[in-house]
Amino acid sequence: MLKSNQPQLGIIALTSQGALLARRIGELMHGNVFLPERFAAPGEQSFGKSQFTTTCQRLFHEMDGVICIMATGIVVRTIAPLIQDKTVDPAVLVVDERANHVISLLSGHVGGANAWTTQLAKLLKSDPVITTATDTEHVQALDTLAQRVDGWYPDFKANTKFYNSRLAAGDPVDLWLDPDFETAFSDLSGFRQLSTLADATTEVPLVIVSDKVNFDKQPNSVQVIPRVNALGIGCRKDVTFAMMQTAFTQFCIEHQLAWRSVCALGSITKKQHEGAIHYLADTLNVPVTFYSAEALQPASAHYPQSAFVAKTVGVGNVASAAAETLTGQPTVTDRFACDEITIAMSRKSFHPSR
Repeated sequence: MLKSNQPQLGIIALTSQGALLARRIGELMHGNVFLPERFAAPGEQSFGKSQFTTTCQRLFHEMDGVICIMATGIVVRTIAPLIQDKTVDPAVLVVDERANHVISLLSGHVGGANAWTTQLAKLLKSDPVITTATDTEHVQALDTLAQRVDGWYPDFKANTKFYNSRLAAGDPVDLWLDPDFETAFSDLSGFRQLSTLADATTEVPLVIVSDKVNFDKQPNSVQVIPRVNALGIGCRKDVTFAMMQTAFTQFCIEHQLAWRSVCALGSITKKQHEGAIHYLADTLNVPVTFYSAEALQPASAHYPQSAFVAKTVGVGNVASAAAETLTGQPTVTDRFACDEITIAMSRKSFHPSR
C-alpha cells in the first residue's frame, strides 16, 4: 500500500536543561534526540566536544525537520552556510530552554515548520512564533493549499510570491476545486471559491485545483495538479518503450488526465524485469512497486478475472489489483487496454485539513 513517508525530526540541545526538554519533545513528536556527551544517558545519540556544528549541519541535511533548543542566534549562524531554497531546505524550529516560545525559523510552508510549530506549541503550552504573512493575516497560502494534495504547479517561486502576496494583502483570489478534491480542504480562508469555472473573470487571479485537462486554459490563472493517482500496470513480456509510452498517452487522453498527477506505479513481481515499466516510472519520476501474486490476490477478487492471466502470473487481474494495492482504495477507472498493456488507476484518499 502506498504510504507517505514518516517525516524525520531531529532534536538537538546544548545544555542540561535543554537536554531535559529535548527528551520530552522527542517523546511528544516521535523525534530523534541528539545531546552533548556529558548530558546524554546510556544509549542516547550524542556528540562530543566541539562537534555541535558538525552534528547540527548533518541533521540539516538528513532530517525533514530540526528542532533546536538554544538561542536563535546560535542556530542562525550554524545553518546559514547551508540554506539553499525553500523547496529543498528542511523545517527548522527554535525552542527556548523553558519552552516559553516555539519559533518557526525556516521553511514555514513548504518544509512544514509552521505546522510543526503550531503542533509543538500546543503540546508544550507555549507561544508559537510564526511570521509568514499569510499566517499572521490568518489566510491560507497557495503553497500550503497545494501541500494538502501533494500538488505541483508551474513557476513555483513566482506564483507562490504573487498569490500569497495578494492573499496576505486581502486582495481577491478566486479558487475552483475539482469536485474530486473538495473534501481535501476545510480551510480556504482568503480565497473566493467558485462554483464553476464559468464564474471566473480575467480581472481576478484564479487558482484551479484539478488533476484533469478537460477545460480551456484560463487567463491570469495557475493550476495546482494533485499528485495523487496511482497506476497499476499489466503487460505481456518484452513490450517496447514506445508501446508503453503510447498506452500511457492514450490512457491520459481517454481520462483527460494531467500526467503530472501520477504519483506511483505498481505491477506484479513477475514483471519486475520489464524495462518498459521502469522506463515509464523513470519518465514520470515516480516510484514503482512490484507485488507478489499472493499480495495482489485480495484486491484482485474485486475485479473481473482472466483465466489466462491467472494461469500465467498466478492472479486473475494485475492492473486493477496493483492500483488498489498501492493506495488501499478501489480503482476510479475501468481497466484500459492498448498494445498488450493494461492500465488501471486508483487515487489516494484525503482527510480534511484541520
